[in-house]
Amino acid sequence: MARQIIIIDVNVSDSNELKRLLSVLGAEIYQSLRICMAKEDLAKFNNSDIVICDFKLADGNAVELMEWLDQNNIGCSVFVITDVETVADAVASFRAGAKDYINRRLVRELLIPKIKALIGKNDDDNFPLLFSRKSDGCLRAYSAAHIVAPTNLNVMIIGESGVGKEPLAKEIYDVSMKSDKPCVLLDCGTLHYLAQNHNAKQPMTLLDAVATQFRKAHEGTIILDNVQLLSPDMQSIILHVLANSKHDIRIIATASPDITDMVIEGSFLSALFYKIKEFTITLPPLRECQEDIMLLADFYLRNYNQEFRKKVKRFDASAQREMRAHSWSGNIRELKHVVRVAVLKSRGEIISSKELDFDTPTTGAHVQFKLKASDEKSKITAAIAHANGNLTKAADLLGISHRTLWEKRKKYGLT
Repeated sequence: MARQIIIIDVNVSDSNELKRLLSVLGAEIYQSLRICMAKEDLAKFNNSDIVICDFKLADGNAVELMEWLDQNNIGCSVFVITDVETVADAVASFRAGAKDYINRRLVRELLIPKIKALIGKNDDDNFPLLFSRKSDGCLRAYSAAHIVAPTNLNVMIIGESGVGKEPLAKEIYDVSMKSDKPCVLLDCGTLHYLAQNHNAKQPMTLLDAVATQFRKAHEGTIILDNVQLLSPDMQSIILHVLANSKHDIRIIATASPDITDMVIEGSFLSALFYKIKEFTITLPPLRECQEDIMLLADFYLRNYNQEFRKKVKRFDASAQREMRAHSWSGNIRELKHVVRVAVLKSRGEIISSKELDFDTPTTGAHVQFKLKASDEKSKITAAIAHANGNLTKAADLLGISHRTLWEKRKKYGLT
């Protein structure tokens, strides 16, 4: 079925050019200079149709238009274009339900491919789950990501384990000017295996192995996942490669919140930190995003219904109450697991608290490592041993920051 598209833009030449670019899609395209003029056409729109609207118009703005669409139960995908990007306007647009917020200069590179992808499907599953989140923290992170994506700035995404740092890094790459160039994902926790796993007949040093990965990403992007796990030697190697590489490469790094403490205490090279942290995005933990908990849970419920061929409809009041009260120390990764098991265990159409199996306690620390003044030293020693010497993991077990762990180790002579 042919889609309907309406372009609401006071700039007639831009509107005509956009219509020309979209004409190959076989959709029926309308144009309007004002919101009031567009409403007659919009009354005929449904979930499969598309609105492209300038953020500021003579008789209102895109947020007011989306509020009117919602009040009149007109479901459609809204893309907001703007001459001047601001985080405040981006957050307002996404909160109102916009699919994207795009600078007018990048309409050809960013907007057209997204609309083509949307029209090529029966739904909008090609858009990442982050689009549908409503919490201020996530909307600000997503808005910042789309503002920085078209630039060449290196980006650091900071957040706890399981908050969705890697998917956001990939989203930045997908909407960047380098999306048609290579993207190399490097897990910083296993980088030291690069040389070992290379062809035995052609042994490589770590420097050679890292340089090879950078050559693969020539003119493209490298995602350094969990950069806080880099050993001191690997930090020096990557800094050396970045300083001497002739390749045009953008770095998108993900890191735990303790990365700044590691720089302060000297366990992470400040030169490397500031090299890859030209722009910072912080993703909040799930416990700080109450609006998103059930939204995400319902999303995964639908997914796991398909996987297990179930027909579960919803979570009852007791399940919702417990899910909102839970600390989610494993964040979205933990929530996915809880919902998956609950759907599998369910016998009917409603999930109650009985089907919820939480892997972690309601505090940030694991029960066996919860700190008490009387046995703090022994608990710290046990957590470090349990984490095989990985101080970041030990801090997570104890429910404290990496810097706090460092100070307590110093206090008890454990450094």
